Amino acid sequence: MTVSHETALAELAGHFKPVFEQSPDGVYLWLDEQHKVCNQRLAAMFGYDVREWQEVDDFADTFIADESRSMYVWHYQHQVGGLQYPVSFRFRGKRKDGSTFDAETDMIPLTYAGHVVAYHFVRQIGA
Repeated sequence: MTVSHETALAELAGHFKPVFEQSPDGVYLWLDEQHKVCNQRLAAMFGYDVREWQEVDDFADTFIADESRSMYVWHYQHQVGGLQYPVSFRFRGKRKDGSTFDAETDMIPLTYAGHVVAYHFVRQIGA
């Protein structure tokens, strides 16, 4: 049974609430540009509060530095979006103030209520 993106995201956020609250990493769930949710650690890593982070319309342009963008998008489209397998890799993140930082992500594809969902863990490295 397929439910709306809003319903699926709300239900998943409830299921993953303990992970969001207790993970030492930044964590987010992503259905599409308008339907994503993150924990406070992730939002702060990028210089945003949770609400601001969730309202961003262009994920890759806003959060991924130019030199990492094509690789990040490629991994999402080919491994996660295609439900192939989880993938871990390093990239350069971009903060709200324009500064960049080294990070590592674990992208995990899953399905929920008829939707492909990207489940991500992000940690800053080398700082």
